[in-house]
Amino acid sequence: CSPSFLLIPLTVSLLIVPHPFPHPTGACKTPAPKLRTGPIVIDMGTRSCRAGFSGHYSPSAEVSTLVGHRMGSEGASAGVIIGEEALLYSNIETLEVMHNGFIINWEAAENLCYYLLKHELRVNPEDHALLLTEPLFSPTSSRENMAEMAFEVLGTPGLFVAPQPVLSAYTHGKISALVLDMGHAATRVVPVLEGRSMACSSKQTDVAGRCLTWYLSTLLEDTGHVLSKGMSHMVEDIKRACCYIAEDFQSECLLPPSSHTMDISLPDGMTLTLSKERFQCPEVLFNPPSSWGESFVSIQTVWKSLTQLPEEVIPTMCTNILLCGGSSLFKGLETRLCQELAGHPLPSTTVEVGGSALRRHAAWTGGSILASLRNFQSCWIHRNEYYEVGPCIVHQKCF
Repeated sequence: CSPSFLLIPLTVSLLIVPHPFPHPTGACKTPAPKLRTGPIVIDMGTRSCRAGFSGHYSPSAEVSTLVGHRMGSEGASAGVIIGEEALLYSNIETLEVMHNGFIINWEAAENLCYYLLKHELRVNPEDHALLLTEPLFSPTSSRENMAEMAFEVLGTPGLFVAPQPVLSAYTHGKISALVLDMGHAATRVVPVLEGRSMACSSKQTDVAGRCLTWYLSTLLEDTGHVLSKGMSHMVEDIKRACCYIAEDFQSECLLPPSSHTMDISLPDGMTLTLSKERFQCPEVLFNPPSSWGESFVSIQTVWKSLTQLPEEVIPTMCTNILLCGGSSLFKGLETRLCQELAGHPLPSTTVEVGGSALRRHAAWTGGSILASLRNFQSCWIHRNEYYEVGPCIVHQKCF
């Protein structure tokens, strides 16, 4: 069992992309026009949204998934504010754009995408095709809403909607892998086989970034570290900078405090001293308190996902476990996960856990790879196809 790190250059052309479903019979009577400008990839997450041009390793823009309406004197909306700036004003009504990874306010999502395109990337949406990502278990209506937003609101000339787990696998040069996507609102275990997500063997837990940030805040309060109201937002940054996963939790607890004590200087001039909280916080990934409820299960659901796969597929998945998402960046995660899986009976004796330096936005990078491949260019839904067939075409052309 060993951690491994894999990343392919975007210029590689050996990635064979499974072709989406064919056009419905008679759906497109007019030949689709050729796209003249480079596609743009948008990956919307519960905490942040990323956008950038295909062919790039990293997104060019990233904003918090926050949309606020500035309220006028008579209660009417007097403008829209995007990102963390929406938290700075008292007369702002903040809208929840996404919940547990799914878009629940489409008007706010439209405002967010328009802002990313016009103000961050400084492009005209009508000049660029869009590749939008979607999480596993998205409702059928979500894809159709994406198509309506892309063509009728943004006016894009082309669209493709791709599942995030598949794109994350592409980032690592894989079309078959077990993707462990550890995001802000949820952690999902998704087997990807030949470029297709296997929903029936996928698992989900609410133990994710948001949960860990709350738990660290609780641990700090229990030890007398009460952050001022203006510094409460720093808990997320403290978690990222200081927390790590112990190889053996009990052994780590027995070490002298000096071995894991760290001082943090806060912007308000105060100094925060962390000790066991550094590894107690992410330990809930493996041992969440039972009092939290049934939806908070450990990431050992990786093993449960593996056992529900066809036996001939398990060896491939065991040697291609890919870590993705911002909550997968904890030091020690690869080693600990390998150890935990080694303690379970598996048909495969080899377990390899890998990740890349770009794992925080792996789905976006995978979309960038996909949208830039020559053999993918015939897969776009074009504007004329959308208006001839309707929003349902997204189910026929997107895998």
